[in-house]
Amino acid sequence: MKSFWAGKTILERCEFAAAILLTLLLVILHAIFFLHAGPLWRDEISSLALATKPTLSELWRSLPFDPFPASYFLLLRAWHAIGLGGSDLALRAIGLLVGLSLIGALWLSCYLVNQSPPLWPLTLFAFNPLTLEAGDSLRPYGFGLIWIVLAFALFWRIALGKFGKTIALLALIAALLSVQALFTNALLLFAIGAGASVILLQRRSWAAIALIMGIGLLAALSLLAYLPIIHATNDWAKIIANKNDLASVIAVGSDAIGDGGTAAKWAWLTLGGGLFVTIAFVFAFRGRTVAIVDLNRERLLFGGATVLVAAVATIGFLSAVHYLVFPRYFLPAMAITALSVHIFWSALPNRIAIRTISLCLALLVAGTSLRPLFERANTRMTNCDRIGTLLEQHADANDLIIVTSSLYAVSFQRYYRGETSWRAVPQLDDFSLHRWDLLKQAMARPDPVPDLLLQAETVLRAGHRIFLVGKLGPAPADRPESFPPAPQSEYGWQMEPYLNQWKSELTYWIEHHAIHGNELPIEGTQSVNPFERLGLFEVSGWREN
Repeated sequence: MKSFWAGKTILERCEFAAAILLTLLLVILHAIFFLHAGPLWRDEISSLALATKPTLSELWRSLPFDPFPASYFLLLRAWHAIGLGGSDLALRAIGLLVGLSLIGALWLSCYLVNQSPPLWPLTLFAFNPLTLEAGDSLRPYGFGLIWIVLAFALFWRIALGKFGKTIALLALIAALLSVQALFTNALLLFAIGAGASVILLQRRSWAAIALIMGIGLLAALSLLAYLPIIHATNDWAKIIANKNDLASVIAVGSDAIGDGGTAAKWAWLTLGGGLFVTIAFVFAFRGRTVAIVDLNRERLLFGGATVLVAAVATIGFLSAVHYLVFPRYFLPAMAITALSVHIFWSALPNRIAIRTISLCLALLVAGTSLRPLFERANTRMTNCDRIGTLLEQHADANDLIIVTSSLYAVSFQRYYRGETSWRAVPQLDDFSLHRWDLLKQAMARPDPVPDLLLQAETVLRAGHRIFLVGKLGPAPADRPESFPPAPQSEYGWQMEPYLNQWKSELTYWIEHHAIHGNELPIEGTQSVNPFERLGLFEVSGWREN
């Protein structure tokens, strides 16, 4: 330990101390999330159900319903097989392990780059609440982020010629695992390879270029087995299609970098802009001018080219595909951008003023991100378990429970253990995971709500109660007309208009036929994930209309 610190200046020691402090805070916050995230929400349940299919062949056949590569599901399957899947808390432990491993990957990556602490990657990326929530969830995102972070540093070592057989092999492993965890990591791997190639082309290092291209090619070839899986998703993907454009995708990306607060968002924009401005300076003033200001040209070129290609590839891909875009889709690009910012600072002149500004600015941004990060760490991922418990206490065998969307039924089925019969809108044959194919089939059939209302009428006329689980808006003023089976309506195969229409029909009928209605309070002051913060409503009595 003494030998390690012996060669460090006071400022370098301060940087290490600050990074260690941020890391300790992150470990605490990840532990808080582990203890407070609570039960699994529907996407996590779907991952678990897929991973624990009775046989591996069934797991493979089910991949089109949760289109990720198989590696994370195999990890989750192994975790469950060794007896660590018996409770939600035990399952959340694998998320904690992945989240902490991601922090470790940031440290290792920065060590491989220049043996420095990951001050900016921790500040910009690890302190972003989105990284904590998505990385520690029972989903493949965190697992994929680990490997793309390591691939960044290993490709950097190849670009500088600081590698042997071990680094080349590790780079191949990281590249393969990165794309085998997240399909979109292929875009980021291409961006990192492009950044490395910019340097290698200038050096005319043809062997290293061939190595980079070979690793990329092998990673791409490893995805060929998933072509039938990707093709199979086309059968149902149209129901969640969304018309994306450049502006809307950039807006979602802005939300992703701004999740840590205004200061963090401006830090992303300022440092990213500074990286490109500095690169422009390098190209505008070559040779002696660059040497005079002591800029490390190769570091800037690698970081700038990587970020540029990553941004264009990510935004272009998300604009081209017809899926609804969520902020978490930007996490891989954010990870390598944060690492590129780390390289950017190390490329600037090694002067006390610049290093001091970097340290103070990083601590300032991290400090402003601490509150939203703490709030996210204390967020419960669902309240469906509490709703299930309330229904077990209040509903009897003659009542009826209606889950207002089949999407919520995945969670409700896991956590409800009562004897009261329940139905979802629409009712599907399988709620163990997201069965988009069955939902598409339901959309192609006549309106399911009238049959459900006949059953509800029988319950109310008999003096029993109906409990509604989900999110209810105000009842429409006019009676909604049923949609024809998809794709015969103006909405074609769009899922959301159909789900909203069916809910409108239900709420209109309740408003005009039930006498009594109230929302049941769900205990707990803890904030709940907005994607699955559900309500519980009780209605009773019958009136003719």
